Amino acid sequence: MLKYSFDFADIDTLRNYFRTQLNPTGTTDRIYFPPEIGEGYLSYYKISPEVFLLVNNYRAHVDIEYQREPIDEKDIILHFRKYALDHQVEENQIISKYSDSYTPGNMRCMDARRGEQVYIPKGADVKSTMIVLKSSYTEPYFMKSNTMTEKLDHYIRDSHQHFDKFYLSYKQSVLFDQIVSPRIEAVENYLYFIARGIRLLETFWKDVLQWQTASNPFNINSAQVGNIYKVSTYLENNLQEPFVGVDQLAAMAHMSRTNFFNMFKEIHGQTPLEFFNNKKLESSYNMIFTEGLTVKQVMVNLNYSNSSKFRKAFINRFDMLPDVNKPE
Repeated sequence: MLKYSFDFADIDTLRNYFRTQLNPTGTTDRIYFPPEIGEGYLSYYKISPEVFLLVNNYRAHVDIEYQREPIDEKDIILHFRKYALDHQVEENQIISKYSDSYTPGNMRCMDARRGEQVYIPKGADVKSTMIVLKSSYTEPYFMKSNTMTEKLDHYIRDSHQHFDKFYLSYKQSVLFDQIVSPRIEAVENYLYFIARGIRLLETFWKDVLQWQTASNPFNINSAQVGNIYKVSTYLENNLQEPFVGVDQLAAMAHMSRTNFFNMFKEIHGQTPLEFFNNKKLESSYNMIFTEGLTVKQVMVNLNYSNSSKFRKAFINRFDMLPDVNKPE
């Protein structure tokens, strides 16, 4: 088993440490694993001197143990991920082990003064992004309002107790995918990741501002949330087929129609039919402007039957026409 020991006190030190361990001759933002250790990369970005963005996207080829050491500063670590960990909370650190159980993606909020020991087994797929907020960044918020301090402390405390209950919202999930699995054909650079990291950070602060300390934010059925995301994946993988209807989707999720519909809308911010239609339009956009297909070819591929309705929906969604210069 390979072991790595580090902390999040300084991103430049952290970047240099893993570069020397994994890819000492590399020169890009991404630190690629050598084949004998893993397939993929780590990335470290400095949003500001007080805010760091870390990206993990790899498959482990050996057993790996990470030891994140605690630091004295009250820094905050936001960990967004789409892989599962089993956690055991001890007095001074967290013991986390990779799990192959399904997760639609979740977020945990940690106090950097508590360390963590993470075990990643050979063959594990790790996709996550972490945002580290230095105490010098958060202190101005606390100085303005004792209520903000209480809300954030409550957020961290409950996150430690209920690691897997902060499910990603649809917006967070989209931003996560753009950061961890960016489109290869798109032009991406430092600012691309910084901009999305800032937007992801905004979703966290909005959550904290809306926090009601008297309520129980974990009164959810995690199995049902997982089923909602499985249905979402089904819809995305079957865009060429007609929409099957809410009743059938609810049955797939093993939920009542009303409960499924309301929970789906809460998670994705849109109804199942709106989600399906928007995904079809996004796919049509990529087919036209990335793959170079004609409107006619797209309509056949995605089972659109009415050209005028398709064009109207496309304009409403993207505020532009499909490429009219392409012959149909």
